Formats: sequence, C-alpha cells, structure tokens
Amino acid sequence: MSVWRFRLSKRLSWPRENCAAIAERIRRVEQRPSIHAPVFQLSDILALVIISVGLILIVGLAFDGLSVQRARALPRAVYVVGDWLSYFGKSQWELVPAGVVVLVLISGRWKIVPPLVRAAWAEIGALAAYIFLAIAGSGIIVNIVKQFIGRGRPPTFDEYGALVLRPFEFAYSFQSFPSGHATTAGALIALGFLVVPRWRLGLLLLGLVIAGSRVVVAAHYPSDILAGLIFGYAFSLWLAGRFAAAGWGFARGSTGSITARTAAIRISFGSPARVAILFAGLLDALVGRRIWIAALKSIGDGSYDDARSRRHRPDEQ
Repeated sequence: MSVWRFRLSKRLSWPRENCAAIAERIRRVEQRPSIHAPVFQLSDILALVIISVGLILIVGLAFDGLSVQRARALPRAVYVVGDWLSYFGKSQWELVPAGVVVLVLISGRWKIVPPLVRAAWAEIGALAAYIFLAIAGSGIIVNIVKQFIGRGRPPTFDEYGALVLRPFEFAYSFQSFPSGHATTAGALIALGFLVVPRWRLGLLLLGLVIAGSRVVVAAHYPSDILAGLIFGYAFSLWLAGRFAAAGWGFARGSTGSITARTAAIRISFGSPARVAILFAGLLDALVGRRIWIAALKSIGDGSYDDARSRRHRPDEQ
C-alpha cells in the first residue's frame, strides 16, 4: 500500500510542477519591459462600443421585425437545416476537446522528454487553454449580460414587439440579447485569424452560418447576432493579447500584430518520423518513464536526441 501511495503522490506532483513552471515563465516574461501597447486601449474600447452600438441599432431597427416575418415564412426543410446548423454552435464542441487536451497535458511528466517534443506540446497546450478560455469566458459574460438586459426572443414578438426588456426575468424567452451561439461563432472566427490562418475563410463562413441559423430558427433577432459576433471576436482578440503579454501561446510582432506560437509544432509535424516521436513523447510523459522514445530510436532522424533537439528548439523569447 505504501508503494502505491508513493506512486500516486509522485503522479499528483506532476500537475503541480507543470503549473508552477507555467507560472514562473509568466512571471519572468511579465518582468521584461514591454514595447507594445495593450491590444485595446481606452480610446479603442470607446470607439468599438460607439461603432458597435450604432451598427446594432441600425440593424435592429431595419431588420429585427422583418426577420420574424421572414423566418415564419421559410419552408420546413430550411428550418430543419437551420436547427441542425444551430446545434453546432453550442460551446461544448470546443470546450470539451480543449479542456481534455489541457487536463491531459498538465498531467504529464514533461521533463523526461526531449526539449523539442516538450516545446511542441507546450504550444499545443497553450493554444488549447486559449480556446477553452475564449469560448468559456465570452460565454459566461454574455449569459450574465442576458439576465441584466432581459430582451424577449422572437416568439414573444406578437405580444410584446421586438424591443421588450424584462431584466432579471431569468426565463429563456427573455434571454435574447446578445446571442450566445453568435458569441461562440465570433470566437471561432477570431481563432481562424489568429491561430489557423489557412482555415480563416472556412471558419469565417462557418461562424457566420452558425450565427445566421439562430435567426432562421427564430431564436434571435439579427441585432442579437451582430452583438454576439462582435463581442466574441473582441473578447478573443483581447485574450490573445493577454496570452502574448504573458509569453504563452501567442507573441506580438514588431508592428504589434498578434500571432500564435507554433514553431515547435511545425517542426514536429515536418516528417512522419517526427510525428511518431511527438506522440511517443506524449505517452512517455503520461506514464512518467522514457519508454516509447527509446523504442523509436531506430527511426534515426535525430528527434529523440536531447542535444540535437536543443539545437532545433524554437526561440521562446
């Protein structure tokens, strides 16, 4: 029994060590003098709020009432497709995979794997944490704001009109503004531009289609959708800036632009041999012993070698 307790104690110490290492890295980075202004300064926030409010009012006055009539006139088949698309706007599609990746990676004993493999999984873990926090953070804020505003959803249009507000009603029928699905879609669009630029057009179209489906199924007005898209995108952009300031997952370019840190990921996926080494390192980290890395030495591309990995290790500055 004492042996099992010792092993359990050692395994439980790995997440603590990993969290401490992350915190120490953030502390070191934040102590460096910053040459970049925050992503959103006060003037930027005021301009964003003023422009957003103006656009939301214009869209609301022009299209909210009309959208209810048009949604009711749509064929049943269109409603079914819209309902199916709307289902993919639920946040669990991003939260669950991202959360699982973070929990798995934080549980590993990473000091036993080669530096390049460790750096690649650190980048993957940081981006997974970013996705989780961007979706969860924006979603929590929007769901709180909904209670304060209490706007009626389209099914209440005939009785109350499009502008009825019932704060703290705590009923689904009065939680229309902003749209939670559109907020998630806005975060997905930001993810495309910041993390996977090759997929940015696809994620942009996916986000807009998911957001628009909420109007088709008469769950939201167009102004709810626009507000959610703006907030989801802006929150995700702000969060990426905070990650970059901490030196975790993102970096700021010479012009202040934000880019994802993926150098180690790109190197590790540069050949089938390196991919095998990458996942062998993950298995070794999770079991706490160097088993699979040693077994794959016969691949012979040098990825298993600590000294060579250090020479190929991407700059973390």
